[in-house]
Amino acid sequence: MNQKQPSDLIVEVFAVAVSELVVLGLTREEAVLGLLSQAAVQANPGAMVHAAVLHQKFHTEFEKGEIC
Repeated sequence: MNQKQPSDLIVEVFAVAVSELVVLGLTREEAVLGLLSQAAVQANPGAMVHAAVLHQKFHTEFEKGEIC
């Protein structure tokens, strides 16, 4: 069996969660913000700093569809 990297699994699970929330009536933006809010509440402050760095580094590429 071909094992996936943890980061790949997280991306897949996040995409499924967003899709399911959209099916339940949320917009994509509402779904992402809701999941992000829960992550922010549960994560430690260092993880949130890391998330902000990743956002600055990769958000433009994501918006262009260059990364998922």
